[in-house]
Amino acid sequence: MVVKVNSVAQQNRLGFTLKSPRWAVAYKFPARQATTEVLKINVNVGRTGVITPTAELKPVECGGVVIRHATLHNFDEIRRLKVKEGDRVLIERAGDVIPKIVKVVETKGRKEFVIPKSCPVCKGRVIKEKEEDVAYRCINPSCPAQLERGLLHFASRTAMDIEGMGEAVVSQLIKLKLAKSFADIYKLKTQDLFRLDLFKDKKVNNLISAIQKSKKQTLSRFIYALGIRHVGEKAAYVLAKQFKTLDNLSAAKFEVLDTIYEIGPVLAESIVDYFSQASTKKLIAELKGAGLNLKEDVPESRSTGLTGKTVVFTGELKGYSRLHAQDLVRRSGGNASSDISKNTDFVVVGENPGSKYEQAKKLGIKIIHEREFSRLIVS
Repeated sequence: MVVKVNSVAQQNRLGFTLKSPRWAVAYKFPARQATTEVLKINVNVGRTGVITPTAELKPVECGGVVIRHATLHNFDEIRRLKVKEGDRVLIERAGDVIPKIVKVVETKGRKEFVIPKSCPVCKGRVIKEKEEDVAYRCINPSCPAQLERGLLHFASRTAMDIEGMGEAVVSQLIKLKLAKSFADIYKLKTQDLFRLDLFKDKKVNNLISAIQKSKKQTLSRFIYALGIRHVGEKAAYVLAKQFKTLDNLSAAKFEVLDTIYEIGPVLAESIVDYFSQASTKKLIAELKGAGLNLKEDVPESRSTGLTGKTVVFTGELKGYSRLHAQDLVRRSGGNASSDISKNTDFVVVGENPGSKYEQAKKLGIKIIHEREFSRLIVS
């Protein structure tokens, strides 16, 4: 069941995140549950250095799948649950997707879990930066685990979109010491890639081509690719639109960033901290030297048939990925939304459209197809 605010004026004030409206909330059936044993509590290192505990479980069937691991979120959650290795626990699939521990149903473990003082990957120091934080973080900028996950994020489809640079490739690049930073991606030569497993002429040429193509990505994608703490796709787009160049953004003061709608003090502090680091300045200089686009490439005066319009997509487009199409709308001065409302101007329909197509017809919203969408982008 979805409950929505039925005032269009209030909907407009509340707005949208990148993925959903702020004026609607979904209620779902209770998650399916099962009981099992905690075999071990492991810790993983994320791309921003956050140390995250996970529970290794005795395999158990839940909701049609076999669960072997469950997230523990953070060390405060371990204390709250009072969970130890050997305990029997109740688990559920949150949202019918992500396994998590709900509570301990039988205490069998004897040893309390101890928060690690050093990184499990690089043995660097682990700290909690602020007393009010729940996250502990590895502060070694050269930590291999952070680098691997950071490179995967940098090359991902929603960031620089370097096709062919998946987990296996990134892992090998790090092991062979061919990539010690994001900038090293743009220093790779064909002879370097021939050192990777299963890489022959075609695969090498395709990856080199994808790397070169990524240099032309939009500024918003580049900002998102950097992996700045708390900066998601939507915030990256807002920042690119506001500052126009990476130089302007990197020089921005906290007081300026804090006044921007949808940024706020937490993001502002994170952005200032990131660009004040010597390692960041060195990285940006190297990426500039590699020829990446670090400017907003859409002229402010550009006007198209989509300027000021709100566009929703449904179905599969032939000539564009969904992300690319939404990006084109924003670059054309429009608003790409994921939800239909009375303020929607166009619904672009591809093959096998979903319920949004029927909803648009009921509301009398103009429905267009891919060819007309392409004309509006350049008109």
